[in-house]
Amino acid sequence: MIVDTLTKFNFRRKMWMTPEHPLCLKDKEFKVMYSAAVIMQAQLNTGVSALNNYELERLLKAGFKLDTSDIAYAMRSSKQNAVVVDYMIDNLVSEAERTFLMMDMINVSINGGNIDERVFDSLKLFARMFDISSDRLNLLCKFVECAYKEEIAECQNFAWIIEKQIEGIQTSDLQYYIMQLSETSEFTQKLLDEKKNFRILDRCNIYEDIVLKEGMTLVIEHAVVRIFGNILIDGGKLIIRDSKVVKKSDAHRAVVNLNSYNSIIEVQSANVDCRHCGMFIRAEEGSVFIDKSNIYNTSVGAAVRFFGKKMVVRDSVFARCYSPEDGGALMIRGGEAHVTGCRFSDCEAKRGGAVYSVEGTTISECEFRKCNVAEYGAAVFYSGFVGGNVSYLRYKDCHPSGAEIVQNISLGRVCSIKGEYKVTTSTIVDCPVEIESSAKVVVEDVDIYLNYPVKCMGSLSMKNVKVISNHIDKGDMLYIDNAKLCEIYHCEINGMMKTGGLNILGTKVSIKKTLFRNMLGGRAVYNAFNPEIEDCIFNFCQKGAIYSQGGKIERCVFVNCRAKSGAGVKMYGNKGMIDKCNFRRCVSEYSGGAVDKSIGTKVTRCLFEECKPDNVS
Repeated sequence: MIVDTLTKFNFRRKMWMTPEHPLCLKDKEFKVMYSAAVIMQAQLNTGVSALNNYELERLLKAGFKLDTSDIAYAMRSSKQNAVVVDYMIDNLVSEAERTFLMMDMINVSINGGNIDERVFDSLKLFARMFDISSDRLNLLCKFVECAYKEEIAECQNFAWIIEKQIEGIQTSDLQYYIMQLSETSEFTQKLLDEKKNFRILDRCNIYEDIVLKEGMTLVIEHAVVRIFGNILIDGGKLIIRDSKVVKKSDAHRAVVNLNSYNSIIEVQSANVDCRHCGMFIRAEEGSVFIDKSNIYNTSVGAAVRFFGKKMVVRDSVFARCYSPEDGGALMIRGGEAHVTGCRFSDCEAKRGGAVYSVEGTTISECEFRKCNVAEYGAAVFYSGFVGGNVSYLRYKDCHPSGAEIVQNISLGRVCSIKGEYKVTTSTIVDCPVEIESSAKVVVEDVDIYLNYPVKCMGSLSMKNVKVISNHIDKGDMLYIDNAKLCEIYHCEINGMMKTGGLNILGTKVSIKKTLFRNMLGGRAVYNAFNPEIEDCIFNFCQKGAIYSQGGKIERCVFVNCRAKSGAGVKMYGNKGMIDKCNFRRCVSEYSGGAVDKSIGTKVTRCLFEECKPDNVS
């Protein structure tokens, strides 16, 4: 049979939109043997090859969701006719199940809208084996043939008869065969209260607030639903599958609310458009599962605000999600939460442009594009230690760049670090931190926002780090107290015109290729013993740049520094060297506009520009 392009397209559209088969929840062995029986019948249809039988393909792939290996197993099993028939006789326990098998066999037997006589003889044989009368068989044939021709009015009449005559079959089950069977123009609480379990399979408007109480289930499948009110899940279950949901209310509240422990929402392969008029899900309690879905155009709060029991978000896309609070797309403040394989684009919030989460949340294999934040974490704000909970994240065009993910350490007490600890995530230090003498801390490629100073008595190594005095009002940012090691390489230390930089006691430090700027509470480097400071820049240090006992300072630049004396460098002791440095506009109140030194300090090959009252004292 030659099939035209338009017919092929219609078949493919029907396959994509088809709901699950009424027996899809059966175990895999049952579905394979059931499929084998239908394949046996399809092979008798000489007008259509079993390999090109669209209704057979729709049953196997869309109706039963079998994978390639299961389909191959069903094809092999179909050659064992007696085995398949015996299995079906033993396992089709209800009249409804036997009816579905007959309708599926009829479905694959149709050739050009009709059934050949030889093929119909086989159907009559199966009907006798499964105790289905001739009248019942004729009724099923008429229904399936009308469904094939999309004669909706006739199908509705036959469906009404089938539902009345056969126990266990509802109109919603028959929509597998023709989706337009019972177009629901409006869904109400009254319908839900009457049936407890309801499926929406077509275009539908929900004008009023709906409450899903315990024991109730609402399934939205292969439908386009416009929600003018709100769905409250109070112990019930909401399933949105292969559908589009549009928020039509301008009220800035969530489309779906969960407020009891047993409440469940499952969203799979769905598109949700909130039209910039509020959130999608607010889960005070309960469980949220989102898989392979697109959620976009949310506002006022995070697309999904979660405080409940468990949340799993996988392989989904969040786009254009805006919140003036925390988390543009996801705000996770409790429970067990896992976010995997998702993409976030054009999301924005106060903290966590795309995701705000608490400690324990796992986030992996996600991509963030054009996500922005007002304060911290262009992509992710993580309240607590990240540890191994966050991995394989990718960022593109997120701002501010360099600190796309930020962890917030706030213990309400002193955080003591022992042993070896590596910091590779930008961090807000919201409690005092002490690095104990036995500890070895390595900080690389991150931003550190200090609300409290850090005291180091062990080993501290920083590379490619930006340290910002966030909410420290006075004093210094880092206290190095008789530490074993302090190495700073290619960093930026910013006092934000509130604090000094390093306050050093009894420790030899090494500082290279680092920028110190906007210092006010104290010097950028204070009380260093014999330090090594090379290729650094000291800009706008208003209490002076370096105060040290001896040491070696080479190839450094000092710009716009101020102090009572030695605005650039104040060095005491018998040994010290300042070499190849450049001092510009360094001004002191008394002496040593740029350098105030003892007799043993050597100043060689340095440049001085507009330093007052003098260059070296």
